Amino acid sequence: MIGSYLVDTITLRMDKGTDEWQEPLDTEDVSVRAFIAYGERRIENAEGEMVVSMAKVLMRPRTIITSDFATRAANTIAYKDLIIFDGITHAIMRIGKSRDFSVRSMDVYVA
Repeated sequence: MIGSYLVDTITLRMDKGTDEWQEPLDTEDVSVRAFIAYGERRIENAEGEMVVSMAKVLMRPRTIITSDFATRAANTIAYKDLIIFDGITHAIMRIGKSRDFSVRSMDVYVA
């Protein structure tokens, strides 16, 4: 059902964590179909701070991860990831899931 609304293409830059010397590993770019809803929204980010989000990106549901970045699957998302659209790299502020009786889409708020 949500597939017909995903008319935009974004790039999800997946963070792969750090190596044993705490140097960042190479990132992986994945093209994802999404819908971008532009507009300023006041939201609470992962640290509990009130911030202003510039857009909400709706995409198919993905698994939210907080560790084991080096061995992550392609259908995951993390707060360390970046989203690229319109030639601009955006940080992820909040990740949520829209639902009625099942999870319909993932809402990602970006700055």
